[in-house]
Amino acid sequence: MARFGIKQFFFALGFLFVLGASSGAQAQGQFGAFAVAPDGAWGSSRNFETVDIAQDRAVQECGKHSRNCQVLRVFQNACVTIARNEDSKNVIINWVAGFTKEERSQRALRNCRNDGGNDCRILTEFCTGNAK
Repeated sequence: MARFGIKQFFFALGFLFVLGASSGAQAQGQFGAFAVAPDGAWGSSRNFETVDIAQDRAVQECGKHSRNCQVLRVFQNACVTIARNEDSKNVIINWVAGFTKEERSQRALRNCRNDGGNDCRILTEFCTGNAK
């Protein structure tokens, strides 16, 4: 019968810890997507391994609120801010990627207003993959 001493116990415990840490430290997927419907409903996805999966998830999320959702944009390793004009008669959606969070928000709102929006608001902000 094999003897399992304190040294072997701590070795095994350390091995299991490293194994668990390495499996939990896997890289996030680098793709995200944003989908919209003609009525202004939207859905987003982030940190998926492939473009197709990111697009499918964004359309699925948008589809919870509306029909005819289509992917507007796919993002890869990017931080994104998306703004929308809240006037349902004049649906305007803008996005900005890169920059600092504050700069992205300012630019997204400014672009929305420049495109004719009179009630522009930030819809969502997210980062994909390794972007920060």
